[in-house]
Amino acid sequence: MLEEIKAELADNFREGDDTVLQNLIDRVTTDALSISNRVRNTNGILNSNIIKCVKEMYLQRGSEGSNSLSDGGISTSFNNPKETMRKEIVAEGKRLPRLWN
Repeated sequence: MLEEIKAELADNFREGDDTVLQNLIDRVTTDALSISNRVRNTNGILNSNIIKCVKEMYLQRGSEGSNSLSDGGISTSFNNPKETMRKEIVAEGKRLPRLWN
């Protein structure tokens, strides 16, 4: 997954950020498993959601906690990648029923 994300980020990936990216993958995977009530990412069912979220989080580094940024007449709005991932996992029917109380 690390190499796939690096390839998709292309010029936006800074060499030497492998550890940063792997940490993001690990954290987002844990969150995705929790959201979907899964123990593991069987058959990579959550890969597309994880990859999208990791790329967004990587690109938004340095502006955490901001909803928007305006500089020189250019305005940028940010979404919450984890909240978007949660909504997509639920909407795509990837969430398993909770079997414990």
